[in-house]
Amino acid sequence: MKKILGLVILFAGMLIAVTASSANFAYFHADRNVHIQVVPDDNELIDLEPLQPYAYINSNGMLVIDLSEHNANWEDGLGKGVSPNSTYVFEEVFGVTNHLWENMPICMHITYTGADEVTFFEGDYVPGVTTGASELIVTVMPGDVVRIGLIIDSSGVDAGSSLDGQIQFYAEAGECPTVE
Repeated sequence: MKKILGLVILFAGMLIAVTASSANFAYFHADRNVHIQVVPDDNELIDLEPLQPYAYINSNGMLVIDLSEHNANWEDGLGKGVSPNSTYVFEEVFGVTNHLWENMPICMHITYTGADEVTFFEGDYVPGVTTGASELIVTVMPGDVVRIGLIIDSSGVDAGSSLDGQIQFYAEAGECPTVE
């Protein structure tokens, strides 16, 4: 009888333990290490790589496009800007590279806000076909470089003026949706 009573108590204890363990989870705390290296634009997992002398990485590690004597690569005797009432096309100003280890393409949104005279394009310039835009959406495959060019149309801009703006980059996992 004592053995049966002992088994009943053991069974009841297991039933209480199982019932108590099926309650809703409320809290967990753990400390873990996170190591993130902040690197210049040209050393990121998705890096921005200057491809021409008028594009460079500044002392803060950020990509800068500067067609003036303030450019870190500027040398005495070189030009200091663009002419008024002219159109300039610069191919391959900078590249966007995908060095993520997941072997996954990325969809890169490149948005320019600033002077309307400045636009960007992907790949080679084809006269009469290539148009610049203030927003580009490009797919960057793993290990590839997408080359971004620059168009400056200084029509109606007076000598001595400055054309300034900001480029924003936003990347999403996967290929960009196709536009029909």
